[in-house]
Amino acid sequence: MISDTYNSIKSWLNSHNLLDDYILQFRKWVEVKNTKSNRYIVILPAGGGNASEAITRDYFRIVIISAINDSDVVAVNDKADEIRQFMLDDFESNNVISMSPISGITQANTEEGRFIFEFTAQMIISR
Repeated sequence: MISDTYNSIKSWLNSHNLLDDYILQFRKWVEVKNTKSNRYIVILPAGGGNASEAITRDYFRIVIISAINDSDVVAVNDKADEIRQFMLDDFESNNVISMSPISGITQANTEEGRFIFEFTAQMIISR
């Protein structure tokens, strides 16, 4: 189930203290009212995935979104890099067998003045 993947990602992010000062969302980004100064981490499905009896392989996108007119965009970019690096160095947590980035970090900007950094990753979890 995809919800197992989301729960595993959330647990992993929490276990590495990667959610500090970020609002975590799944499946799509929805700006929370009166949070223009908040930053977001959004986990989106990225297709693919293969399930067997014992494991699930899921692909997902990690999207890190800055506050509007964020004065420290470098910190947001660094957060994306930090998450990506932890996936390479310390992915183990609960039922996570493997977690690895499969793309580099890309950047986009919104008309409202937010910066968006994202990358794609694969996660293998035991059932």
